[in-house]
Amino acid sequence: MYKTHRPLALMLALILALACLSGSALAESSASPKHVENLIIGTTAENNVFNMTGQKDAFGRMNYNGFTQGDFVYRDGNGGLQPYFFETYQISEDGKTLDFTWHTGAVWHDGKPVTDEDILFSFEFMRDVKKVGALSNLESVEITGEGAARLNFSAPDAYYWLNTTCNNNACVYPKHIWEGIEDYSDYTGADAAIGCGPYKLVSYDVDSQTSYYEAVPENAFLGEITVDKVTVQSYADQATLMMAMLNGEVDAYYTYASPIDATLVDSISGDPNIDLGQSDFSGSYQMLFGCSRKPGDDLNFRNAIAYAIDYSAAATAVSGAYGKLPSRAILNPACKGFDESIAMLEYNPETAKRMLDEAGYVDQDGDGWRDLPDGSAMDLSVIPQYSSSMEVRSRLGEIVISSLQAVGVNCHIDEEAISNSEVWEDKVTSEDYDISITLTTSGVAAYSTAFRYILAELRKGESGWHWGSYHSDELVETYYAMTEAISDEQYIENCQKLQKMADEEMFALTLAWQTAFFPYRTDQYEGWQNFPSWGVIHDETWYTLTAK
Repeated sequence: MYKTHRPLALMLALILALACLSGSALAESSASPKHVENLIIGTTAENNVFNMTGQKDAFGRMNYNGFTQGDFVYRDGNGGLQPYFFETYQISEDGKTLDFTWHTGAVWHDGKPVTDEDILFSFEFMRDVKKVGALSNLESVEITGEGAARLNFSAPDAYYWLNTTCNNNACVYPKHIWEGIEDYSDYTGADAAIGCGPYKLVSYDVDSQTSYYEAVPENAFLGEITVDKVTVQSYADQATLMMAMLNGEVDAYYTYASPIDATLVDSISGDPNIDLGQSDFSGSYQMLFGCSRKPGDDLNFRNAIAYAIDYSAAATAVSGAYGKLPSRAILNPACKGFDESIAMLEYNPETAKRMLDEAGYVDQDGDGWRDLPDGSAMDLSVIPQYSSSMEVRSRLGEIVISSLQAVGVNCHIDEEAISNSEVWEDKVTSEDYDISITLTTSGVAAYSTAFRYILAELRKGESGWHWGSYHSDELVETYYAMTEAISDEQYIENCQKLQKMADEEMFALTLAWQTAFFPYRTDQYEGWQNFPSWGVIHDETWYTLTAK
């Protein structure tokens, strides 16, 4: 048995047809939608790198949205997988085979057609050169007919790979460009930006931090492309970008997995031509315990600290007045498989003090700070995740520090780790921390949840980020049972098992459920669709946005 997924193009075409029939005049009903001449997208990512093999800078991050590259599938507003460059796909019951068809009329931006050879090369390139973990068990790729192919896996990874394709540059690559290039991520040739997506790069100006794109009609994967040109303008910071939006210089905000800071919301909320783009965010900020050393290896200590954190202050730091208090489930309600039955986290410093006392964490030397049960001093290192933008992480670090100190636990920010990405990465991967504050992006949350980062080890042969320190075979096995599911039902079942483990073992906790804001103007265009965690710039934008 196979489960077949039909393309969104048919649905969009039907919607457009019905819309036309509802018009009051025959002339209006037969007319094409009014095209957007030039959509201006503002971002804080830099316009410096134009290489389709990664997510660097504005160009790479725009390619999360089926922009210049032909992404195989994309995630719709409900989080469901939909074909993009694929026309249809089918997953076998054992999860080891994926059959698909693709748009055979697609062309590369240099005018060459996309061929069977490009399809075969793309999967070999992703598996053997890019070392995509979800393709490590891909045994073969075979052409099964005109515009049709099959992926054969040695393990039930078809669903797993497909579920990660939306966020890992899983797309078709031009063989005539990338064959033989080993240092693909550093390649800066003029052809490095060439893809087969609905838009091609026309020009860019590094000095003004601007790049320009034009539609490619042959690569209209979801129906008629209604946005003729796109300009991507980079700004130094979000505040400057919001001022540009207020002035009408920018139509919409986009930066992958980074909604605007909640402190800026009020500055634009009074403009009737700006929609805040408010939605739930599937990503969130977590606090990870250093479970491989004292006192983080003590469940009693971890449970006590869970009551010590001021979650209301954390929610305000993350989302201002729109912040939401979290549960003990790690995940939030925007994530597929969220278990609403798990209790909310509770801020109760008196309970925290009592539990610490009962566990033996008392002041034994009279210096005003609690000591370890064996009498040795306790001074916890807190390392907020390194980022070029540290505002929120720093505020959360301060809240965690003040919360712990209020219940008598001495702690400090690791200044070296928060100022150097290499130091931070080394400390979290070597488990050299007591408390780590991390951010799970919306993309990762969509296909593997926050537990992807919380794991202390990955399965054999897989590489990638893992920042946790709680070593548990059951945790790892359940995580991969979730990601290797062959149905949503299996995925959700194992996802909820993970949440129950988090509730019982408290190896990590969510500091706040984040509310996302991706603002956009409403005075010139209509047809905006605000996707949770994503905003209005996504794969469907190029086909649904029209001029008023």
